[in-house]
Amino acid sequence: MIFTLKALLVLLIAVVAGCTKVDKGFLSPYVQYASDFTVIRGRVGKSYSLVTDGSSLPIKVKLLHIYNEAGEIVDDVFKKAYPVEIWTERYDPLVDKSYAAIKAKQKTVDLPPITVNESNGTIESNAGTLYLPLGTYSLDLEVSNEAGSEVVQKIIKLKLVDGDPVEITPQTGSFSASLLVAGTASGAGTLFNGNNNPFVQYSITRTADTPNVFVLRVEDRNGVVFSPAKGEIAKRPNSGLNPNPPFLQNLEDYAPDTFTALDTAMVLRYPLVPFPLQSLGNGYNMYYRLPARFVRIDNTSTWSANAAGNFYKGTADPHYVGIYPDNAYDYAIRIPMRIFVPGSYRLVVRLLNTTHR
Repeated sequence: MIFTLKALLVLLIAVVAGCTKVDKGFLSPYVQYASDFTVIRGRVGKSYSLVTDGSSLPIKVKLLHIYNEAGEIVDDVFKKAYPVEIWTERYDPLVDKSYAAIKAKQKTVDLPPITVNESNGTIESNAGTLYLPLGTYSLDLEVSNEAGSEVVQKIIKLKLVDGDPVEITPQTGSFSASLLVAGTASGAGTLFNGNNNPFVQYSITRTADTPNVFVLRVEDRNGVVFSPAKGEIAKRPNSGLNPNPPFLQNLEDYAPDTFTALDTAMVLRYPLVPFPLQSLGNGYNMYYRLPARFVRIDNTSTWSANAAGNFYKGTADPHYVGIYPDNAYDYAIRIPMRIFVPGSYRLVVRLLNTTHR
């Protein structure tokens, strides 16, 4: 009888326990981001996703407020919609080469410049950030799931900064200067390859907000321009037997129907940013050569490294050892460049170890 009562008691406890209501889900009060988020104005970017600290999934994240450094709510600026170009179809740089073909796959819509992905909390920025004021901001979020909702105040710092609208070096790559056997693709020696190229001085100028035009001018040491229209700066042949493509990539490959070779510069109208959006090979470098009959090249001793701001000084430089024979070598130049913010730009590249002939 005692055994039976004990058995019944155990059974009763089990039944009661089985009927006990279990809380539905869990929402941590300590959701956070692993780091702050820096936004470069005018560029697409995204933060790390929200660290949910074991909260039950799925979660839903909503942006509530944005504050400036003075603690003032600036929702009216950040939640305003600005014109942004978006893709309506997949872009293929090997197929979509013309300006019209690219534009046919784009449209302009009004979007807020900063958004929060509601499923994982990732903060996303778009080209509309170009219209926002620089500074450091903080965000309030509402995080919710099946367990309820939590308002997390000033959960992350968002730093809005300016970057280089056109990246040249070292961000995109480095200038390279080398020799080719005249009229061929055969290399005849590297003059300098890497950051802080002593033979290359350059300047990039943003001349207007519109239209989207890029101008590239190449000069000798004295500022005399090499004329693209006259073939004084030309495409660099690709190496190998029957190479495909026959020339290394250049500006014309990225915008064939809007490229123009003028006496003083190469000019193109570009259809999108970043430009180029995808590389056609060998990174975002443009390859050219100065044919031997148009250039005289200084001969120098080995220059294996260089400090920033230290440029070749011609005949007064300790590396100077004379001049290469005329008509023996083409001068090959690799120019890194990528545009991130729409506008009109002028890139001037001066080659300090060349003299126009």
